[in-house]
Amino acid sequence: MSAAIRRGSAAMLLIGAEAPGHRVERAPPEGARVPLLTALRPERGWPQWLLWVPMSWRGGWDYERLPRPWTLERFVAPGVGQPGSPWRGSLAVEDFPPPAVRPSGNGEGGGDESDEVGIDMSGLLMVALYLEPRAMAMEGVHQGVMHELRDEELHAQIEGALDQLLDLPPHRWAHGFVPSPQEGDDRDVCLVLAACQYPPGLLDVSPGWELDASAAGPALASLARLHRFTRSTALGRSCSLMLIAGDQIYADKSGGLADSRSGLERYARGYGEFKAGPVRLLPPTVARVVHAPDDHEIVDNWEPTPGAGEGGNGPWFDVARQAAWDHRWDAGSRVGGPGLLWHHFDWRGAAFFITDSRCERELRRVANWTTARLWSTAQRDAFDEWLAQSAGRPRFVLSGSLPLPRRRVTAEHAASCLRSDAWDGYPHSLHELLGAVWRHRASGLVFLSGDEHRSGWVSAEISAVDDAAQAPIRIHSVHSSALYAPWPFAITAAEELAAPEVFEFDGPDGRRLRCAVSGWTDRPGDGFAVLRLRGGALELWFDRAGQPPDEAEVLA
Repeated sequence: MSAAIRRGSAAMLLIGAEAPGHRVERAPPEGARVPLLTALRPERGWPQWLLWVPMSWRGGWDYERLPRPWTLERFVAPGVGQPGSPWRGSLAVEDFPPPAVRPSGNGEGGGDESDEVGIDMSGLLMVALYLEPRAMAMEGVHQGVMHELRDEELHAQIEGALDQLLDLPPHRWAHGFVPSPQEGDDRDVCLVLAACQYPPGLLDVSPGWELDASAAGPALASLARLHRFTRSTALGRSCSLMLIAGDQIYADKSGGLADSRSGLERYARGYGEFKAGPVRLLPPTVARVVHAPDDHEIVDNWEPTPGAGEGGNGPWFDVARQAAWDHRWDAGSRVGGPGLLWHHFDWRGAAFFITDSRCERELRRVANWTTARLWSTAQRDAFDEWLAQSAGRPRFVLSGSLPLPRRRVTAEHAASCLRSDAWDGYPHSLHELLGAVWRHRASGLVFLSGDEHRSGWVSAEISAVDDAAQAPIRIHSVHSSALYAPWPFAITAAEELAAPEVFEFDGPDGRRLRCAVSGWTDRPGDGFAVLRLRGGALELWFDRAGQPPDEAEVLA
């Protein structure tokens, strides 16, 4: 009987094996344990056990079981949440197989060249084990007592269920792979910048996109290309970080016409479906995903509004902010909470500040447009402290809203900032942001943003008006277009952006500062951006729908 079970006879299996519903995120070890984050498939309920199977990944879809015993643990359902909700757990570092050789190759070029040489990652495959309905039906045979699986029978049942799972194509289960923790990585920073994924509809079915990105429909095309790029190209496999500059869900996808009145339906389901989509198959080389919130994760162009109730925040603000915190990508501990979504971290020698440019906005009106705040004084002070502590390193600032360039209407008529949803709509906060960069002499700092549904970038120089001898501070602002923006009216026109332009503002310590913004380098179309630091230079590529990858642009 055991041999038949091991061969995967469906009639004899009392256990079913399933991969988790989301990619398994991991954080650096805390103490002697590795924090993990995923979600289990809601349609199966809570599993009976979790199985950890030693495996190696050699690039592409090449996975292989390692000759080491698997580990089985009884699953304990969390006290809060349901199947499909974020599940946070941890594993002992000693449970992982020894790390193999890190992915090699310098990622030369930005095209679709395949290069599978040099990848050998060891790790564990997370598998959820469920009792099949036929196991429940056997109660009658045993006088109402569940048949207890143990020892050799349990081992054979698990091996049979695991064989069935691994016989499926790897894209059905590979997102459960967790690489073994390694010591610090000194390779150059290479990251993906993306934003704004309008959700697919009933007709946006894309069978086969996992193996052929060209089979994806419009709604999933950018994510399918991102998956192919990061898994199958040399440059893509060097990307270790993905930054999402807002709007990974559209809670108001119908513009209020038919949006759910349930917070669970609007937010939790949206986050769950996004993470269960193509992003779950990002390869293990993309070691971390970080997200900054923006408006569509509440409602379109959200800001406090007179008469909206709840202190001007409207009925969805608190629910949306809580959902953004609950569904954050961080597997490990992070200081903050629903009321503090900004944070900072270090990655491969570079420093990152993740702003909350949406949830701390003050109510604006004609009487206070010169002083209304986009960010709180606490966030401003934290940013100032981060600039001081990160001196001498590459620095990146992620924002859902666009810091530079300003809108043309704002440049022509200052009070027209009330019509802008970006940083220039709150000039006092924009000046604080740029003034802090100037005061800390943060040359080379890069702003990364989304929301305008248009890819492009500018450079800017900030200098003191009354001190021509002091060298200006040179910074860059890179904006990613939407992953999917089907409505042309929601795409900012290049003509709406004030670039090039020069404007002055009051900076710190009473100094008058000048900001000279370059022309806008326009890269329209759905897609994502790739940035790589190499040899002190910042290289930039844009992926766009229906077009070959750009040659690298060097931001000096």
